[in-house]
Amino acid sequence: MTPRGNPVPDTLFVFIDESGNFDFSEKGTDHFVMAGVAALAPLDSAAEMQALRYQLLAEGNDISSFHAAEDRQFIRDRVFQTFESIKNVKAHAIYGDKHRAAPRLQSDSQIHALFGQGLVRYFLRVFDSSDYKRVVVVFDQALTKKKQGDFHGVIKPELKALRKPFRIYFQKMVTDMNGQIADYVAWSKFVQLERSELRPWRSLTSTLQPSDFNIFRDGRTIYY
Repeated sequence: MTPRGNPVPDTLFVFIDESGNFDFSEKGTDHFVMAGVAALAPLDSAAEMQALRYQLLAEGNDISSFHAAEDRQFIRDRVFQTFESIKNVKAHAIYGDKHRAAPRLQSDSQIHALFGQGLVRYFLRVFDSSDYKRVVVVFDQALTKKKQGDFHGVIKPELKALRKPFRIYFQKMVTDMNGQIADYVAWSKFVQLERSELRPWRSLTSTLQPSDFNIFRDGRTIYY
């Protein structure tokens, strides 16, 4: 039976966003986080977020999309409350202290590809391959067209190994409610690491229950 919230049967959708910047100097952030949410029924989770947006609009709040770093605190609180109703997504965050990254990884395209590869590997592993016939991966539009080409060279082999059709897109996360969930997961992990702000990530552990992974553990790059 086709899941109620899947407009395309037998398709695994993955939405990936990042938090932190690509500046490896002392002026840059200490950490970089990339997080993803994946679902076979993406309309279910999107509908919960859209319902919240409509409710907020009715209450007099001019909300066009959700973005954790910019949302007011009471908006963030309502988003985290809404996550209690979202049951059909899996969430995962990969993070690392940028000072531990090898010199060859200290560029936006390289670190984006490394973290993205890890997330794709994770979701392909935690979903039973018999549950889907194709994969759609949507990344945040953070790289130039040229660097997106370099990125494809790293990610495509992971997906080709499935021997199933796949699509990779770069789009702004504000265009999709599931992308905005990924934004909140990435931001929550980032502020935990960067500012020792624990409440957002702790809230997620009782709702979306994201897993996380330190890719530069012990000063080494650890692969899945």
